[in-house]
Amino acid sequence: MKGNLWKISDRLDETDIRFAQKQFFDLRSGYEYYGLTEKVILRMAREAGALYKIETTYRVRRDLFDAYLRDQYRRENR
Repeated sequence: MKGNLWKISDRLDETDIRFAQKQFFDLRSGYEYYGLTEKVILRMAREAGALYKIETTYRVRRDLFDAYLRDQYRRENR
């Protein structure tokens, strides 16, 4: 595994590992993985600067989106 994912690999299931290997995800995959609606993912990805539109399909850059989620979580839990 790349990066630091191996440090928590005992707490990850196969779905987490497969999702972590993707650099980009579509809104439906994000809905299934994060449990957020597509509209919320779209808004948050736009705020994070992680949203890309390819023709009619939206793709979200996972590393930027995850960093944004971590930052928002830290701000709420101060």
